[in-house]
Amino acid sequence: MSIGYWTVALALGSALVVGGCVPLTSPANPVPDPQTTQAMETLNRQIVELSGEIGTLRNTLDALRTEQQTVITELDLQNRAIGRMEGAVTTLPDSMKRACPPQRATKAQCDEPQVQRVNVSGNKMVVGELEQVWLEPPGLAFDARIETAASNNALRADEIVEFERDGKGWARFFLVPPDSVQRVQLERRVVAHRRAFQNSDGATIKRPVVKLRLRLGDVEDTFSFVLIERGDVEFQVLLGRSFLKDIAYLDVGARYVQPRSKAKATVTKAAAGN
Repeated sequence: MSIGYWTVALALGSALVVGGCVPLTSPANPVPDPQTTQAMETLNRQIVELSGEIGTLRNTLDALRTEQQTVITELDLQNRAIGRMEGAVTTLPDSMKRACPPQRATKAQCDEPQVQRVNVSGNKMVVGELEQVWLEPPGLAFDARIETAASNNALRADEIVEFERDGKGWARFFLVPPDSVQRVQLERRVVAHRRAFQNSDGATIKRPVVKLRLRLGDVEDTFSFVLIERGDVEFQVLLGRSFLKDIAYLDVGARYVQPRSKAKATVTKAAAGN
């Protein structure tokens, strides 16, 4: 049955409930009872209102069907356009080969290329397990190990001494540049401390944290480094996950993926120590 039939039946039942059990006519009195007449008029008004609502609902459904058909048509057109683009992209390499003349072999005019390629993956650069970085200060290049097992960056130095200057904590330490026997003395303000286990007995020590400016590839920014006594460790600079985050991917097994920095030939007196 249609929705209109049930709507009319529901409205009629409601009117009978409102009017009670009063008969529409009486054999002795053919004129309808006023209460019955009022109930019928109310029923008629409800039928008219419901009919109007049903008409509005039908119009809304028709509009939705039309809009749905429009969306389906637009999606079909977009799918066809995407198919044409995919076909064009697939044939693009062959088209470019035909359009571009073959390259001529040229002999390098210098020992080192003037421009080195920086490998990237998405919006991040790719680094190997060993890279050369530029530290400022002291304005020198150092070999750095990239270590995903370490959470923080570390700077392995000699003779780390903390002292106070103008009410603030500072640290004095020495670095040894690669291929050099001359040590470089630095003094940097301590911005924080990191607790670390000193030995197997569970004792901890506080290590100072300083900030240095670092350049690697096309990344140049100020980074925090935990100062650690160098000991026999070969690489003084260690870059951990705090450096890799949002900046680089590690290519395990690769080395010196990024172009190397050229170290200065001399060390300034302000940075040099004994």
